[in-house]
Amino acid sequence: MIENFNDNFRELCLNLKIDERKFILGLSGGIDSMALLSLLKRFIVSNKSLKIEVFPVIIDHDLRSNSSNEAKAVQDIAISHGFKTIIKKIIIKKPSGNIQNWARKERRRILCDVAFEFSANLILGHHIDDLVETIFMRSVKGSGIEGLIGMQDRMIWNDTLILRPLIFFKKRQIIDYVNSNNVIFFEDQSNFSLKFERTRVRETLKKISVSNWPTISNDIIKFSLLNKQLLLKINEIFSKWVQNNILIDNRGAIRVDFKNLQNIFEKSNLFTISIFGRIIKTVGGNEYAPKREKTLNCLKHIYSPVFKNTNLGNVKISLKKSYLFFTRENRNINFDIEIIKNKKYIFDGRFFLTSKYSGNLISSEFHNFEGVKNNNPFAECEDDINNTIPFMSTLEGATIKPYFNICGGKSHIKTNSEGKPYELTLINTAFM
Repeated sequence: MIENFNDNFRELCLNLKIDERKFILGLSGGIDSMALLSLLKRFIVSNKSLKIEVFPVIIDHDLRSNSSNEAKAVQDIAISHGFKTIIKKIIIKKPSGNIQNWARKERRRILCDVAFEFSANLILGHHIDDLVETIFMRSVKGSGIEGLIGMQDRMIWNDTLILRPLIFFKKRQIIDYVNSNNVIFFEDQSNFSLKFERTRVRETLKKISVSNWPTISNDIIKFSLLNKQLLLKINEIFSKWVQNNILIDNRGAIRVDFKNLQNIFEKSNLFTISIFGRIIKTVGGNEYAPKREKTLNCLKHIYSPVFKNTNLGNVKISLKKSYLFFTRENRNINFDIEIIKNKKYIFDGRFFLTSKYSGNLISSEFHNFEGVKNNNPFAECEDDINNTIPFMSTLEGATIKPYFNICGGKSHIKTNSEGKPYELTLINTAFM
């Protein structure tokens, strides 16, 4: 395992520039992340010429009485290996239900924020068994093609490169490595509780494998690879269609040709659902596209004779003349955020935010943007768009509006906002 890991990680590092070989490691203290910590330590010692930096970050969810003590013990182990290690404690109110999903999202949000802040890549300890479980859960829930690929060895999320160097290894290999090298780890007893979905799925897969489908894990992996190949083909067609039929406003709205979308909907549900899901993700600032069934039902309603407007995934969808307009709903948006100058932020999952001033974000609802030009293709949606955009109240008492930019895709607004005092850059990875 060690040699295979070293070869894979060395190739990954060589594909990065020297100043990009900085990594944040999500260190939970469990067997997978502690094995990864040990493997990275061995790799660094034997590959000093690559000059990589690894900074473990421990997330204390504060869900168990001994969580702080455990986090400190994990930190001590990481420090003893020569790593500068920090603990981040989650201090926001915990939900009453679906605690594991909440913890996962908060953990990744914080890790991505740290990676974003330090201009580093993020390393996570997922392995093949995690991949199989994830795809099985998503298939049961009716996920789209993107979801049925599962987690990949590398991906971009909110401008952060996420790496999973253990994704090619089975849990059994990790256990063997830990036992052979006396790696210390901490076992979270919630991993064995059947009240959590992933634990139930893990047990279900074991029973299926033993009873009548011994190759289920390998077959799910093959299924993932087939979906990946299918998505690549879809993307080839998708990029051409997008150029001709989708227009993106830097403030986070999207316009789509109504008839042309209907034409492909009548020919291919699969392709249309993929397009629709990406639009909802971009405009709504969502981590995932809506479930396949919800998207299909929404499309059927849109192309029914009675359609005027609807919503899906915090996105308002309206028909104006011959176009569908997608705008962020003015709800579930947190404007109450303190901003420190020259620090990077992600606002509402939709924008990268930077400011040369410190202050607080405020709603734009009672403030005015510049007048709308007559040829603006989004003129009829101006209020819907602008009411979801944050202004800033500086410490000096000034109220300033943002300059807009976009990280990719076709837009009707061309800006050169370098050096601007307050900027929002639309996260548009779905349409690059």
